[in-house]
Amino acid sequence: MLVAESDAKFMFCPFLMTHDDKMKMCQVTQCMMWRWADDKKEKGYCGLAGTPRAAK
Repeated sequence: MLVAESDAKFMFCPFLMTHDDKMKMCQVTQCMMWRWADDKKEKGYCGLAGTPRAAK
């Protein structure tokens, strides 16, 4: 799923957990798995889930 950076930071990341096992929010561009889908850097996706069809 392609999302804007401003929307992605409100999504949960299954790999980031607090000390009491609650999920934390996506770190977006601070995460090494974040991938930009276009050269304008308007939309991107989490690279852990693979490349979305719309980004190919």
